[in-house]
Amino acid sequence: MKILQISFHTAPFGSAGKYDSGGLNIYVEKISDQLSKNNFVTVVTAEKAESFVKGNLEFKSLNLFGKDLSVEDKEIHMQEFTNKLYESIDLESFDVVHTHYWLSGLVGKEIANKFNKPLVYTSHSLGIFLDGYNKERVDCEKIIMTSSDVITTSSLFEEEMILKNYNADSNKMKQITPGVDLEIFTPDSTIKRENIFLSIGRIQEQKRQIETIKFLDNFRKVENNFVCYFVGGPSGKSGSEYLEELKQTVVDLNLESHIEFLDNLPQTEIRDLLNKSKLLIHTSKFETFGLVAAEANAMGVPVLTTNSGSVLEIVESNENGYYSESLIDGNVNNFVKELLNNNDKFHEIMLNCLDKSKAYSWANTAKELENLYKAFA
Repeated sequence: MKILQISFHTAPFGSAGKYDSGGLNIYVEKISDQLSKNNFVTVVTAEKAESFVKGNLEFKSLNLFGKDLSVEDKEIHMQEFTNKLYESIDLESFDVVHTHYWLSGLVGKEIANKFNKPLVYTSHSLGIFLDGYNKERVDCEKIIMTSSDVITTSSLFEEEMILKNYNADSNKMKQITPGVDLEIFTPDSTIKRENIFLSIGRIQEQKRQIETIKFLDNFRKVENNFVCYFVGGPSGKSGSEYLEELKQTVVDLNLESHIEFLDNLPQTEIRDLLNKSKLLIHTSKFETFGLVAAEANAMGVPVLTTNSGSVLEIVESNENGYYSESLIDGNVNNFVKELLNNNDKFHEIMLNCLDKSKAYSWANTAKELENLYKAFA
């Protein structure tokens, strides 16, 4: 079977040290690697990156723009991207088209219609949850979902939100849980845990890193021995402005000795940080799954979250993390303080995390997708 994966606005296969740790990139890379063991897979992007062929897997960049452009600025290249796909790839030869994110969905819709191919759509995020309602995007998402043969979701929460807000056909919905690369995310028990917290994700308002900073400012009143690393680069112009706002807040609150901002890191370096850490803080407004939470659990790291959606399908309070609508809460402080100071308690929760993570496998994810493709191809 020949499978076309479209990731218009971002390149899944990043170069070493420049890896975009976003869940979409990881998802497309991992499923494509797995699917290529038994199928021919082509991944296409408009973002500048190094194209390659590895066995049955082809990654092709049309080199239309760099990472520094905002998503909004990338939109103007969509028709150019589609035209170049017609020129450079034998699109009719594919058995199925799988699109990732709404911009890719619009491109895939045109291609699938033209060549009468089944269209699979995975949103990875939804316009209804963004700060500042974008009617144009939501309307486009509705069109894509109506046009798609299958809409895959990563969580029950995402499926419910699509059915509620997009009037999607429930018969088109298929929940397929993402995996965790246990060849990377396996803890080294010889490394000592330190009082390190992590916040991992693109710097943008939707991720609400400001809430993490507010929590740290409050938490230091009960425990001062900790450091928190923010891992991830800014997303577009608004992300750069938000990063400056975050840095200024750290200065204003005199938190410089407790907080350090890092850029995007390769997964191996993220793993090494997780291996030394005792807590992942996850304050994103919305996630279709929350891959970083599953990866943290695979490293034995509990997750503190305010996300009341899909992440709660991963995190259970006092088992493998803690959930609270607000992090400015005495119970939250008590939970985190005990993680830092009670080794037996941390070890108990660490074992729960490791046990929970066994449910996530990219091989299983790819197998479910392959069966789905075959049903339509």
